[in-house]
Amino acid sequence: MKNNKKNALLLAAGLFITGLFCTSVQAIPITGSIDMSGTATLDSTLLGSADAATGFSGVSVGGLPTGAFAGTAGSSVTWSAFNWDVPTLPPTLWSFVSGGRTYSFVLSAVSVFTQNNFFLNLMGSGTLSITGVGPSYEDTTGFWSFTISNPTGGAHANFEFTFANSQTAVPSVPDGGLTLALLGFALIGAEGLRRKFKN
Repeated sequence: MKNNKKNALLLAAGLFITGLFCTSVQAIPITGSIDMSGTATLDSTLLGSADAATGFSGVSVGGLPTGAFAGTAGSSVTWSAFNWDVPTLPPTLWSFVSGGRTYSFVLSAVSVFTQNNFFLNLMGSGTLSITGVGPSYEDTTGFWSFTISNPTGGAHANFEFTFANSQTAVPSVPDGGLTLALLGFALIGAEGLRRKFKN
């Protein structure tokens, strides 16, 4: 009887340890593109002399989001203020929730590509995260563009933001058979114990 309890405990421990090795989930890189638009409040009424976005309103996902962003069109997006003259980078530039997932973006670099009273184009890079239900995504770096166009050269309001990551998703790479071997040993051990208990 003592041996049966000991063998049962060993079997349970073996199955638990095997389960730990077999449940690892490989995250996949985020691919695709997303566009947003809304109203930006800048720190100057003239586009050419602005060096910070102090507030945002009415921002939503537009166009046809692709890749990991597919199905998020129309989502309302929360933005944080940021500065591009002497970059002051917020912990999270923007975030939104869609389909049980939280999409967020951390700004890591910003530079002025073009700026005058008629047009502002900021470019840079950052890291996107997707958490929640569905596939497990790894935080992924991509490139972004922020533009405000003002044909009259006066006061401005609307902006457009584009994020793109063209990195091709890499399929999961087999682990060389270690997980399968451990599972096989566990099943062989379980069958051996089953026969022992049966006898």
